[in-house]
Amino acid sequence: MTNFSASRLLAPVRHGAVVLALAALAGCGLAGVGGSGGDATPSAQVNGGATTAPVESTPVPSESTPVESTPAQTESTPVQPESTPVESGTADKAAAPVAPGGTLVDGSTVSSELTRAGQKDKFTLDLGDAREFWVTDMEGADIQFQVFSEVDGEPLGPAPASLSYGTSLFKLTKVGGHRLEVWGGTNVVGPYSFRIATVKVRTFPAAIGLKIGEGSPAGAGRLDPPGRIDRFEFDADGATAIKIIGGQCGDIAMELFDAAQKSVAEARQPYPLCGNEFEIPLASGTGRYALVVRSPAAKAGTYSFQIVRAG
Repeated sequence: MTNFSASRLLAPVRHGAVVLALAALAGCGLAGVGGSGGDATPSAQVNGGATTAPVESTPVPSESTPVESTPAQTESTPVQPESTPVESGTADKAAAPVAPGGTLVDGSTVSSELTRAGQKDKFTLDLGDAREFWVTDMEGADIQFQVFSEVDGEPLGPAPASLSYGTSLFKLTKVGGHRLEVWGGTNVVGPYSFRIATVKVRTFPAAIGLKIGEGSPAGAGRLDPPGRIDRFEFDADGATAIKIIGGQCGDIAMELFDAAQKSVAEARQPYPLCGNEFEIPLASGTGRYALVVRSPAAKAGTYSFQIVRAG
């Protein structure tokens, strides 16, 4: 630190004292010293308690990718902030789309693009306890995807699915983590998008003659959040066929299962429910059955129908 002499410091002070004395003699006293004019404007307060939502950085696990006939694939961009898990009833209010390298949860959407030949985009799957999920709202010309197990690097299923259109159902049959990979055909680039919805099944008691609608029975009549499936179990009670009278609703379908069948996400021979009437034969006049109501595109929506004896 530089040392200044005392005489250099006192000189300005003496000079200031002389000026003040002369001003007082001249009748021009200094007013307002230490008054309101001396108040400092408060500085903006920084709220140290406010925090942004934490961003989890999940490293993309290494994998053993099967040999493909297409050109060598290049990795996607580094991990981006992942979407927030969607709560019940809010999945249609989509969070920000998940970027390649991020983590997909129930309700996540993806809207990205393959910008170079051989590009492969990877997403980590974190679906909680769900073992079945739909990939829906798919778009991507000549672009395909597949789900892989992190345990052995092998794909789930014999072949990749196309992102061109429609909905695909996947079942996680292995323990451990999984990832979803997206790539294009030979020299294919372009945009793609999709949405994730886990399968959520609930069961209601029913009977022939029952009219079902929103809130009747309690909780029925609405598929919400997306991915919801409602099962209505009933006794044949001597009927060899039933008639369904569908109310007004959106794109919702119905299908008959044996009540013992619990895996009902995969459609076999569904009937369009909304605004339609149709008969469904029963194997005999005995036994228990389940009417399964689902959205083919795993969307939320309301529905209503009545079960009538037809035979």
